[in-house]
Amino acid sequence: MKLLSSLLLLFGLSIVLWGCPYKSDVGIDDTASIKIDKALLGTWHKTYYPSDSTELSFTKSTAQKYALNVTISDGESGYDSHHYTAWFSKVDKWQLMTLYDTEEKKFSFGEVELKNNQLSVKLLSEDITADHFTTTADMKKFIESIYKEKKVLYDSDVDLTELVKDK
Repeated sequence: MKLLSSLLLLFGLSIVLWGCPYKSDVGIDDTASIKIDKALLGTWHKTYYPSDSTELSFTKSTAQKYALNVTISDGESGYDSHHYTAWFSKVDKWQLMTLYDTEEKKFSFGEVELKNNQLSVKLLSEDITADHFTTTADMKKFIESIYKEKKVLYDSDVDLTELVKDK
């Protein structure tokens, strides 16, 4: 019985860990080089706002960078706010948004899709086997490998899908 309990706890812990966004001390690239997408600028909400006050607000910081403010459910009864400097990074044939948390001083990465006037952002999840990298070149190689090997995991706790832009 103790073995079964231990296995269930280990399985549950692995699911919880997969639900955390991947955070890194380094980004995918040293400098931002892809121009901002003006279609992203503005504030985006869930379709049933304000009952769900999830919000992404993109403003232009430079020709290649955004200031991004995110308000998202804390999973209980409130909302947390996060502030990022964000830009797009190219990894082989994939383009990812690099998010630099200005308070934590950490990088996260996400896929951004703008389709049918709806915005969706899927954050890459912490893989419990992932290494921690010290150079952008190593991070880029790692991200490229998980895409090529189809081993990309996404954070299931953060629902930033089907957002609509304020008019």
